[in-house]
This record gives sequence, structure tokens and C-alpha cells, in this order.
Amino acid sequence: MGLTEWVLVAVAVLAVVLVVLWRQAVRVDRLHRTVLRSRATLEAQLARRAAAATELAASGALDPAEAMVVADVALRASDAAPVDLVPDGLAGSPETGPLAGVDDSAGDGTSRALLESELSRTLRAVLGARAERDELAADPRAAAVMTQLHQSWYRLQLARRFHNSHVEQVRRLRADPLVRVFHLAGRAPLPEPFDMDDELPGD
Repeated sequence: MGLTEWVLVAVAVLAVVLVVLWRQAVRVDRLHRTVLRSRATLEAQLARRAAAATELAASGALDPAEAMVVADVALRASDAAPVDLVPDGLAGSPETGPLAGVDDSAGDGTSRALLESELSRTLRAVLGARAERDELAADPRAAAVMTQLHQSWYRLQLARRFHNSHVEQVRRLRADPLVRVFHLAGRAPLPEPFDMDDELPGD
């Protein structure tokens, strides 16, 4: 095989390698975008749950003391909405994200995960067992909002699981030696899962 043939083989191999690397880079970028989309969906469901909890507290169907507790936690969760769910910097910039020293805290140093978990625990305690929830759902003042609360809560469970599943896919892909050696993820931060207590009230 002459020199020309060797050059052609080398060019062909290089072209194949470049195509493989390009496809992997595109895949990494696509998965990062999928994480951001699923995170936005999760944000929306968390906001809907907080809004439903606030509405339930204002409905007059709860005990006044319980209504105050629910309203307080729900409003704090709503007020924390501008703070990123996860301090991984994936959705931020070097000037505004965690790399610039901004962490995932909600003003008073409480993380979004802790606030949302507190809302879950508060709602479970206030709503009580199934018999109590059925009685509350039969109250005309709370019937519609109880349905909204359950739907948004169930959907946020699904949204969080989808989000964390996408995060795991990205992390597995970025652990691939090819991706790491050739820095195919660029400077994109490694996404983190969002862990919280989102358990629905039980029987």
C-alpha cells in the first residue's frame, strides 16, 4: 500500500472518529436540554401545588390554626420559586450561578428541597387519614381545591422522577471515557437530581 493509500485511510479513520465525537457531543447537549425542560415542568407542578395549598388554607374549611400553618409554609415555598431547584448551575451563568458563589437557598438559608419537603409533611399532617380527607373533600368550600391539590401533587411526583431519570442518563453518559477525555460536555456543569419528600398522604 502506497503513501497515498495510507493518507486516504488515515483521513477516513479521522473522519469516522470526528463523526462519532460529534454525535456524542450532540447527544450530551440534547440530554442537558432535556434535563432543563423536565426541571421547568417540575417547577410548574411545585408552583401549582403551593398555589392549591394556599387556596385550601384560605377556603375556610380548615381549622384556623392549621390554615395558618399551611399558608405560612405554602407562601414560603412560593416565595422561594425564583431560586434554582438544584445548585448545579446548569440553568445559570458563571456570573449568576453557583460558580459565582450563589447557592440554592431561599433567602433565609433554607433550600428549596427542604421547603418543599416541609410543605409535604405539613399537608400530610393537616389532611390526616383518608376518612378526614374524604370529609374535607365533601365540604363545598374545599372540594375543588382538594382535587387540584391531589392532581398537582401527583404530577409533581411524576415530574420529579422524570427529571431525576434524565439527570441519571446525563451523568452516565458523561462518565463515558470518550466524553470525558475529549471534553464533549464542554463547560456545562454536571446536573444534580432534585431530592425531596413528595410522598402523598396515605391511607
